[in-house]
Amino acid sequence: MDTAVLLQCFASTLHQDLTTRSNAEQQLKQISKIPGFLGSCLDIIGSGTEIPESIKLAASLYFKNKILYGWTGSNLSKNELLSFTVDNDEKPIVKDMFIEALVSCSNVAPNCLRLLQPALNLIVSVEYPHKKWDNILPISIELLNSNNLNSMYVGLLCLSEILRTYRWIENDSRQSLETIIHNYFDSLLDLGNNLFQSDSNMEDPKIGEMCKLILKCFKFVTYMDLPFTLQRPENFIPWANFHVSIIQAPVSMDFLEKSKTDLRSRSSYPWFKAKKWAYSNLGRLFERYASRSLTKKFSYEDFRRLYTKDFLPHLLNLYFQQLEQWHNKALWLSNESLFYILGFIEHCVCQKSTWPLVKPHYHILLETIIASILCPSEEILEVFENDPQEYIHRYLEVWNDDYSPDLSAISLLTTVVSKKPKTTLQPTLEFVTNTLNENFGSCSSNGDISTLPLINAVQIESCFRIFSTIVHQLTSKNSPYLDQIEIFLPNFVFPLFQSKHGFLRARVCEIVSKLNEMNFGREATLTTIFHGILVCFNESDDDSVPVTLLSALAIQAYLPNEQFQQILSTMVLPIMQKLLKISNEVENDSIGGVLQEFVESFAEQLQPFGVELMNNLVQQFLKLAIELNDAANFDIAKVDPSELPVDSNKQMTALSILSTIISILLSFENSKEIVKNLEQSFYPAAEFILQNNMEDFYREVCEFFENSCFLIRDITPISWKVLELIGQNNRQEGSTVSFYLEDFMLALNNYLVFGQEELKKNNFYSEILFKIYERAMDNEDIDFDEVSTVYDLATKIMISLNQSVPPIYYEKFLTDAVQSIKNEENELSKRIIFGVNAFSVILSCLVNFTVTTLQYLENQNILKLFLETWFTVYIPKYTRVFDVKLSCMAIFRMLDDFQNVNEFFQSINLSNFMPELGSKLVILMERYPYVLRELEKKRKEFSFDELAAENTDDLIPSSWDDQAFEDEGEEYDEENTIDITSSSEKYIEFLEKEASTMSVVHNGAELEGESFDDLEEDPLSANILDNFDLYGNFKSVVQSTQPYHQVIFSQLNASDQKYILDLMNL
Repeated sequence: MDTAVLLQCFASTLHQDLTTRSNAEQQLKQISKIPGFLGSCLDIIGSGTEIPESIKLAASLYFKNKILYGWTGSNLSKNELLSFTVDNDEKPIVKDMFIEALVSCSNVAPNCLRLLQPALNLIVSVEYPHKKWDNILPISIELLNSNNLNSMYVGLLCLSEILRTYRWIENDSRQSLETIIHNYFDSLLDLGNNLFQSDSNMEDPKIGEMCKLILKCFKFVTYMDLPFTLQRPENFIPWANFHVSIIQAPVSMDFLEKSKTDLRSRSSYPWFKAKKWAYSNLGRLFERYASRSLTKKFSYEDFRRLYTKDFLPHLLNLYFQQLEQWHNKALWLSNESLFYILGFIEHCVCQKSTWPLVKPHYHILLETIIASILCPSEEILEVFENDPQEYIHRYLEVWNDDYSPDLSAISLLTTVVSKKPKTTLQPTLEFVTNTLNENFGSCSSNGDISTLPLINAVQIESCFRIFSTIVHQLTSKNSPYLDQIEIFLPNFVFPLFQSKHGFLRARVCEIVSKLNEMNFGREATLTTIFHGILVCFNESDDDSVPVTLLSALAIQAYLPNEQFQQILSTMVLPIMQKLLKISNEVENDSIGGVLQEFVESFAEQLQPFGVELMNNLVQQFLKLAIELNDAANFDIAKVDPSELPVDSNKQMTALSILSTIISILLSFENSKEIVKNLEQSFYPAAEFILQNNMEDFYREVCEFFENSCFLIRDITPISWKVLELIGQNNRQEGSTVSFYLEDFMLALNNYLVFGQEELKKNNFYSEILFKIYERAMDNEDIDFDEVSTVYDLATKIMISLNQSVPPIYYEKFLTDAVQSIKNEENELSKRIIFGVNAFSVILSCLVNFTVTTLQYLENQNILKLFLETWFTVYIPKYTRVFDVKLSCMAIFRMLDDFQNVNEFFQSINLSNFMPELGSKLVILMERYPYVLRELEKKRKEFSFDELAAENTDDLIPSSWDDQAFEDEGEEYDEENTIDITSSSEKYIEFLEKEASTMSVVHNGAELEGESFDDLEEDPLSANILDNFDLYGNFKSVVQSTQPYHQVIFSQLNASDQKYILDLMNL
């Protein structure tokens, strides 16, 4: 391939003229199809300084994307330029040239290395484990042994990718790794230590990057399991000391000075990244391999003793020293480093052997480190004022993906006071109280809270965060601190409902939210809380979004309180309007939960505004959905992955809004006309979701129309339009309707139940359902769970359309089910869910085309298998009303057509099955009252909250005396362990019972099997057989088949015969 032409082409893609760039991209599209294209790219990338770095970057970006999308051929891109597969003949050439190009880039075009690393990662991850790139290891070692720093860097880069392939593999499955460690890790460690020989190296970011790669090599081989070689003292101690050397290494003062106003650039500095990995590695070694826990997977006792006795005490002292230096501003620690240090100390608290090392330092940790970290900085206060959304995300949400020191500090505090309450809870509360007293004293002489200076307000915020963290311990049932808390609240917390500092008002709302289950001795306490919450909610202005959000969550916390509900009942609409406003402004899923509970609590008062509420929420959802859809359509070929938008908040908020929309819909169960209007309002959201393949919201759309159809007991024109949208989606290439069929069945079930007559008349709609079935069933990767759902759809189509079903549907359903049964005939007694659903398809065919179906089963040589399995395995154990009714329907049809069926059975020597029909019908009729009673019981008792309470109330300790504070893996600790009483004993009994059950199952015949209890029947959904009169049809069949009773009921004993007579006389 002519490299010069390609070079000019890449140069033109950077041209300012749009036409020139477009022509170059089209030319690239054609050139990229020519064999040798990737090799020519590497020629350009690996060339000397004669080619500008900008062109090399363009070539690197293109090469990287071609590799990412085309090396395995399994990735699809919306960018047509990237929709291709790398030819297998070209792969060896690419691998041979790639390393050389990386070395050249390291020397003359280092910016290209960052772009090319993902390509290296992918090729190594695919090729090396399958022994298709064996020479990359010796090449990497050769580069490491060179005297050129750039070559050594590339060698480390390649070695780290090789070792990454072992990251998720345990020792027993990676013996080859032990050889690599034995042969090369000593040299790797020597290289790392040599990099510290000169202080000037600490000025070089590239040396820091190399140290980081060495630490990542160590991380990859120890992440999932600890190699035996590295468990030995002679190997572990030198590596541990290397980690400590990185941690202690002083960073360039020049860099620290230049970056003092840009702390984010500090965290990304290679030396600080290396320190982060050092902290991380040492922490993971402790938690995974040197700790005691009932749940631990590994038992490396020698290593545990080595780590905890010989190494950990020195490391912990170093951490305490660094924390002290950090507090005194003598040492700068990145957020990541603080996160890992505090996490390490937290784990020490959980281990009996290491807690004594932490215990003497607790007061200092609390008063200087934790309190300092939780004290809001100027930057945080600026974020509160100028970017409330960011403040909410970073400082008010419990879960945060960042390495957040404040969350790590809170986690440490939570662990300490819960694991060691007798040692730590009282001094923690004393510290909070004393500090608050000192800072409240700074107010004016009359105690006017509005005069509180900012410097004291931030100290109070720190104390409040500490108090908020421990308040659950302080207020649990039978806590000795309850009386103190009721004095503490009016002295320190309640006055700040009126604070001029918004961050304190927000924190007060958060604290009182956690007190919603506390039984206060003073009536005025609750009144003050209610008043304070509403003041914060109603009077907070647009600049206090966090206050409004936290006060809204406080409203939610107290909604179950009848007294509070009476107060709110006079202001329902204004509160709802403000909730909608904050929901529109804040991307936080919790506000959706407030909306939902508020709607459920005041459904009657809100009904006149239902459509308006729905329209408002739909507009909010559409705003988020459009943003999410735009973000999803980014092509990573054109964007650096780090620049891709993070939309988890938007998605959770959107889901929360949809959940609230469904709650609003359900509140109108007695008003069909309003439900129809709500369908109309919701339609734009459903349309956008289905037209743009927003699969994260498929279930919510289906839940909405499942409920609306159920409430109306009909399919409206809007609902039919939604079915059309589902059909359009299903016809698209890459559609995932079949993948999410279980979700879509929520809605499709009701189309089949309430739209039965229209489906019979209008083949357009029934064809949509059939195409969904067809596409799902024709998926080569369909599994047993999915095929069961598909057969559920087929069964319901057959029942809904009955004899109006087009022959092509009937034939497809029957042949698919029969083929599945033949393929799994030896597993039918184990795969109950699959078997019952596959049999249901055949039973629905028998109901409509009895003899034809029997003849097909016989022609396929499975009729006897079908009848025997149905009669002996399934019928006696059915637990669902649906299965009992469907089997009865099939038997009714066979008995109704007695002469033809009997004649057919005689012709194939299976006449003995006719009497079986009678005896099995009796079994089914006897089971019917039982399964119906169980379903009715579920309908009456169905409540998620009640079930959750039943399952957890007796198992989770909820009082002060019940709490077992020690870690599962600890030995008995008399000082801090609190007596375990009945609740915990119940939990232990529960675990023992579960373990015993598991043993029985594993030793029994149903080791890998399913039970009939695994077959689910939704007690609140419409059932396509609800209107089938089982007893009326039974009487009719028995009467019409009277001439054949001697055959049909010949196997019945006197008791069964009496049972039939009793049924006939009902």
